Amino acid sequence: MSRINDALKRAQRAQRQNLSLPGANMPRRPPVQSGPGNAIGWILPGVIGFLIVAACLFIGMALFTRTVTKAASRPKLVAAQPVASAPAAAPVPASAPAPAATPPSALPPPPQTPAPPPPEPKLQGIVYAATGAWAIVDGQTVHVGDRLGDFRVKEISPRNVTLEKADGSQKKLGLDK
Repeated sequence: MSRINDALKRAQRAQRQNLSLPGANMPRRPPVQSGPGNAIGWILPGVIGFLIVAACLFIGMALFTRTVTKAASRPKLVAAQPVASAPAAAPVPASAPAPAATPPSALPPPPQTPAPPPPEPKLQGIVYAATGAWAIVDGQTVHVGDRLGDFRVKEISPRNVTLEKADGSQKKLGLDK
């Protein structure tokens, strides 16, 4: 047992001597190399910087060398209106009396275009609760029984609103999925 104690004491003395020396317990590093190894680290950032500068240069040149078409050199667009072609009038002899002008009531009335149908109502949302339900149709909040244009709100369910016209026809609006 004394041999073990002697060995422990010697190890403790050796540790104290090593700690007392400056830099004795610091790990050693390899020396810093200067040369081509450090220059390689700057190549990639240099190339990226060069590409950014070149891209800015080309974009700037493209913006400043763009040709601008002047408004005066453009052809003017004129809206063409359809004109009914009239048959060429035959030459009237000088001795013949001039034809009387037709009264405006004798001209046929211009063709009437039918009025476009009103847009279909669009369901935008439904609030359905046990206390009551209402819906938003074309930006208006409606309840059962309310009027919406030509329609009356007949029923509101969790996903649909049923509208009814005065003639009894029904339209069912559903939420888009």
